[in-house]
Amino acid sequence: MDRKTTTSALRAQFFPQLVAEGFVRQGDIARRVLDGGVVHVVEVQHRPRSAVFQVNLGAHLLALGDVAGGTLPAPQAMRDYDCAWRGSVIAGFRNAADAEFAYGASAQDAAESVAFLVSEWQRQSQAFFAPSSDYPASFLDAARLAAQDTDMHPAHLLTWARVAVVLGEAALAQSIAQAALPRVPERATSLRANLEAVLAG
Repeated sequence: MDRKTTTSALRAQFFPQLVAEGFVRQGDIARRVLDGGVVHVVEVQHRPRSAVFQVNLGAHLLALGDVAGGTLPAPQAMRDYDCAWRGSVIAGFRNAADAEFAYGASAQDAAESVAFLVSEWQRQSQAFFAPSSDYPASFLDAARLAAQDTDMHPAHLLTWARVAVVLGEAALAQSIAQAALPRVPERATSLRANLEAVLAG
């Protein structure tokens, strides 16, 4: 099937659910701004040549600034890649990490792909957005969990250390940075320097 047919199904089944949850839709992107300067982004990305689409998720705390060190767009213009936390709704058709939903061979197939997305939305979106939904409480809880996470990548730990700094939790920020430093790859000099700056206060 084609992008147009799938987009029609998304507009009929998926986007109304987002609007009901406080998102504002602009084309294939929906955003909501919560108290405390928290932005949630849902972005549908199509790959027509492969006849698939995926639903990317982003969450950002505006106080963190731009994740790439540039200028952070206005909340109404943010994309998923502008966010500190990113993920996708997992379709799981091929494997446990597969985020691609198929257009299918017919309008019915496209509608069924979107229906499956809708059926998964509540569970997967709640799991993704929960740590960044209630400022400052859920952010503080998530930062404390990050400090104890033995598997989290040091770059993600740096983000949570920065969250702790924003929350005024200097000791927590330093404990997260301390946990992250031994995991930093040798060549990741910028990451190491940023973590050491958190430790230095």
